[in-house]
Amino acid sequence: MSKQAPLFITARFRSGSTLLWHIFDQARDYHAYYEPCHDNLLAHIHYTLPMDSHQGVENYWTAYQNQLPFIESKHQPEFGLSRLLLEAHEPWDELQHYLQSLIQGAAPAIPVLQFNRIDFRLPWIRTHFPTAQIIHLYRDSRDSYFSMTRHLAPEAADNPEQGHVYDLLEWSVALAEYFPFLADPGIQSLYERHYYFWKLSSLMGRRCSDLSLSYDADFRDNPSLGLEKLSQAGYLDSQQIDDLRPLIQPQASGQWTERYSESWFQAIEDRCEQILDELGLNAHFGFFPLVEIQKRYAAWSRYEGLSLNHPARGLLMEYSRQRSEVTRLLSLVRNAPKD
Repeated sequence: MSKQAPLFITARFRSGSTLLWHIFDQARDYHAYYEPCHDNLLAHIHYTLPMDSHQGVENYWTAYQNQLPFIESKHQPEFGLSRLLLEAHEPWDELQHYLQSLIQGAAPAIPVLQFNRIDFRLPWIRTHFPTAQIIHLYRDSRDSYFSMTRHLAPEAADNPEQGHVYDLLEWSVALAEYFPFLADPGIQSLYERHYYFWKLSSLMGRRCSDLSLSYDADFRDNPSLGLEKLSQAGYLDSQQIDDLRPLIQPQASGQWTERYSESWFQAIEDRCEQILDELGLNAHFGFFPLVEIQKRYAAWSRYEGLSLNHPARGLLMEYSRQRSEVTRLLSLVRNAPKD
């Protein structure tokens, strides 16, 4: 791997991306940025502490500290909630300049940018950052969903309109223009939304990345295997594997069985797979621009006339602003003097 080539990590939420970022953050010769496209990045840099589930992480934001004035002037909340689908040759100069400046600011180390928000922007990344290497990380759909919703009561987790669950509803609003089945009133559960995003992300990630890794098989079940694959691909020095292995902590799998049956999941997955097959997305997403896929498959016509709620998309940035303010206020409460 070239010393100048940036490394982009793409993954869905709750898929082990923090672990992969942490590995590079602790490895020699790397400068690893955490979630540079998060719409609330600035609030998180100033106020957010590591989650208890992210064992061993002391600070997410160290890589940004020497560039805070630049980030405060150039980061845009739109990077995290707008234009979530970017085709190869679409222009977005502000995003390109922002990412390029982060890459340059990492010198002389190798820049690593870990994302949960570029799933459907990988063709754009390929075109505008042609020297970059892309690592795709994925996790079992059911395990990742349970990880997202385990704090919710079952009736809330089953509600397809449930908000504040890793942006599933917000992404549905933002992307319904491109994937109108996300606005279909027939969606019956939040898992259905999750599965659509999980599968489309998996298709795009596998087809547009240089290396695709399974959190389950390559890290959770065999902590050395993922590190060895990273080493074999030229991303890690093999001599560092022993030092980095302790970062990978044991994690349970299959906890979804505590709440849902196999048949419940399978029925939803089968229904989603049928739609993705009929629309040509399973066969072609990640290989061809969406507009070309739509021209090839008549099934897209079933969504003509479906209201996509344009005003709701316009409210996403206000929602993002309020979320940053909540992050700030929670920090004030957390740090208030105790009587």
